[in-house]
Amino acid sequence: MINVKKAVFVFCAAVGFAGAISSSAFALPTRETCEEAYTACVTDGDANACTLVKRLCGVYGIHL
Repeated sequence: MINVKKAVFVFCAAVGFAGAISSSAFALPTRETCEEAYTACVTDGDANACTLVKRLCGVYGIHL
């Protein structure tokens, strides 16, 4: 007979592994996206665009 604790552990491990893979599979910003965000940051003072430029564009080697 299947041990219930083992079955629950395997299920939770599989769900956690699938969640880790799906959360890391997102689209990287393109140079065009970074340029638009940089323009919005400088011209409009858009705080969200400034955050995008600081956090994502520089990390992935898209320097403006």
